[in-house]
Amino acid sequence: NVRHVESLSDYKSIIAKSGDKTVVVRFYAKWCKTCKSLAPAYYKLARLNPGVTFLDVPVLETNASLHQGLGIPSVPYAYIYYKGVLVEEMKMSRQRFPTFVSKVKMYSRETSPTPPVEAEEGGQL
Repeated sequence: NVRHVESLSDYKSIIAKSGDKTVVVRFYAKWCKTCKSLAPAYYKLARLNPGVTFLDVPVLETNASLHQGLGIPSVPYAYIYYKGVLVEEMKMSRQRFPTFVSKVKMYSRETSPTPPVEAEEGGQL
């Protein structure tokens, strides 16, 4: 349930078609060490929440306007949409990841409990 998005039109289309679903977006760069270290925890969170749509939006030369147009101040950064509305945005870090997980759970319509997901030193879970 993680989709890779590289264009503003695809991004807008996915958000517009999300309906009542929660959509979680991770903005990242391949060269970013923090982005790399958080990736396993992000993907685990996605696996544990199959009712939530997760998007991966990389910084590329071809889509710099996407990040700039959405006002992404730095990477890694996250957006959470609930029922098509942006409800949360936050800088991602190992220290902030538990808060990020809590926000995803809060907006998730899932009824099954989600085990804790934390990013540990070195990105290991």
